Amino acid sequence: MDEQLEFYKCLYLWRRCDYLMGFKEFVDIRRTADQTWLEISSRGDVFDRKEIGAHGDGIYYKRGMRDQFMIFRNTCVLSEESLWNPSLESKSVLLAEYSNPGYCFLKYITGPVFSEDLYASNSDSQICFSSFKFINHCLKVISENVFSEGPVVVNVEERTTCALPVLGWPQVAKEWITRNRKQCWPTQETLDKVKRDGCHCVPVGQSQSPSRHLEWQLSFSVAECTLVHSMNHSLFKFYQILRILIHERVDNFDGCRGGVSSYMIKTLMFWMCEDKLPNLICAGNLRESIQECLTQLEDWIRKDCVPHYFIPERNIARNLRPLQKSRILERLLIIKGEVLRVLLGCLSFMEIDKVTSVVQLPPIDSLDISSNDLKTRCEFVFFKSIGEFSSILFPRALRVLGIFENTYTFESLSDLQSSFLKQMYYGVANAAGKIAFRIGQHLDSNKERYRVICLSEAFLKIGCSIDVTSGKLSLATLYFCLNRDRKCIIVTDAILREIQPFVVYLRTLPYLLNNSSRFRLYQDAIFKDSIPLCLKMRKGCMTDIEIIRSTSLWPAAIDLEMETYHPEIRVISVPALVYLYFLRFLCFERCCDNILTMEALSNLSVISYDDEHNDKSFLTYNIIGICHKKVKNFAKAVEMFAYGAKDATKYHWMFTTNPGLLQIGLVLNLTFREMRQKLSM
Repeated sequence: MDEQLEFYKCLYLWRRCDYLMGFKEFVDIRRTADQTWLEISSRGDVFDRKEIGAHGDGIYYKRGMRDQFMIFRNTCVLSEESLWNPSLESKSVLLAEYSNPGYCFLKYITGPVFSEDLYASNSDSQICFSSFKFINHCLKVISENVFSEGPVVVNVEERTTCALPVLGWPQVAKEWITRNRKQCWPTQETLDKVKRDGCHCVPVGQSQSPSRHLEWQLSFSVAECTLVHSMNHSLFKFYQILRILIHERVDNFDGCRGGVSSYMIKTLMFWMCEDKLPNLICAGNLRESIQECLTQLEDWIRKDCVPHYFIPERNIARNLRPLQKSRILERLLIIKGEVLRVLLGCLSFMEIDKVTSVVQLPPIDSLDISSNDLKTRCEFVFFKSIGEFSSILFPRALRVLGIFENTYTFESLSDLQSSFLKQMYYGVANAAGKIAFRIGQHLDSNKERYRVICLSEAFLKIGCSIDVTSGKLSLATLYFCLNRDRKCIIVTDAILREIQPFVVYLRTLPYLLNNSSRFRLYQDAIFKDSIPLCLKMRKGCMTDIEIIRSTSLWPAAIDLEMETYHPEIRVISVPALVYLYFLRFLCFERCCDNILTMEALSNLSVISYDDEHNDKSFLTYNIIGICHKKVKNFAKAVEMFAYGAKDATKYHWMFTTNPGLLQIGLVLNLTFREMRQKLSM
């Protein structure tokens, strides 16, 4: 393969993986949203729930069943007897006595006991907590349709591991904290966090041990998620590519199945990050980095030894049959020889392979994604956890909503958690409310439609909880679309009370002086010198109102403008002040309050000359023109639509359908119709 073409394909693959696997911001929000939801939903339970596995790592593309870690809050395992303290008196305290590398017995020390039939005596007649009896007890308690895989209880929906927290870092893993590392990974901050969070005991013994029914395994699943989260985005993306490559091109082949587990790949990634991989992986070193990892995996399989990342003395290699081992080594050798061809041959990357196989390749720059689209994708994360957009699971959605609304009542909520929740509320709730409104419009049952509209209102109210203008304007739009004009006006009044009256800076002051009526309207707001934005909006910045394409949550008066947007445009921004006074104008008009209608129109006219708050977009001009058309000020309406038509020409999809020109046509048609009616009379 030509080197330049191969590099291009690597570059295209590397960039395109952001679309498939999630951009950095998308991944960060997904991780935090999932974990925050778990923390909130488990408040008051006997368990502290954590996501582990692919879900806990934040992997979204090609991930399997959900893995949950259920940590007992009222139980504590001491890594050393000297760690006991009076604060543990209310808990069931066990002491870890280490046996095989990574395994231990749990001797009962003090505190409440589980069911007495879960304990057994060891060879020294000491009372120990039995892992075998405990896992069988879990199988009976959870459900009838479950089975165990080691320490994991599996049902049709998820995999659950019950775990006991260990107080203090275990002696057998002390070397991990202090060992020399060639790369600067993990950082000292990550090391401290892992040590602070500790490890856990899970109910499974070493398979070859005669006392395996009493043994518990030291689990570092939570620590492993912390390590994955600490990877920079390039390492995290590389980790996902490596998982897909090994699963599809090695483990799924006949004769190789089951030979290389996901846990072995994660362990490989940790060792490579620590010793061999560069801190920044890119398209230029992607092939070499994959070859380096496969060489290390090949060496481990050849020696039948895969050292555990935290406890190297523990071998996590599977007992491979000789033929299976030779087939895996053969596959690894083939992949190393043609990394890119094999990688693009994966089903997961089929879409990319089709694109890179054409004669004329697309430009790399076309792979950039707009910030608005990225933001919208982030907002959808939480809503997906409730149900598909086309069929919301109503009971679950309402339950989730109730938990989030009640979160503020917990005094134990840290400032960091509170800060994040407030940030998360706006984005996900605002998007969820808009989408719920769209779904409600397509339901046949009045009862279901009412429930979805209530859900939409509740989500949008959450979006207002951090005093974000766009969130409040979304709620005001909902009220307007539901013909609740009074509520819409109350919401917009609340926004106006929280901002300072804006002023207008005009560069065309001489032109204004020639128009006495307009001059009288603006004379209190005109300054000859430029006024900084910070002085105009002292109490807060008015963020744009964001309309999500195809949700139908916007005033019907701008349907024409919305329909002209290209289908790929998912978020449409409108200057907040323009949209705010537009809503007020429409509400007052529907209420037949002519005085307040004209007041809102006057404010819109002021904004049209304001260099700071009018973005001079076709949508802004068209909105103002629509208002003038409604009060039959046709000359001013045509002027605004003309400005809008001129601005719309910079969008390539509006060459054939320019909303400003269409609006001018509607105004002229309306004008001529009225003239004909007068002549006929």
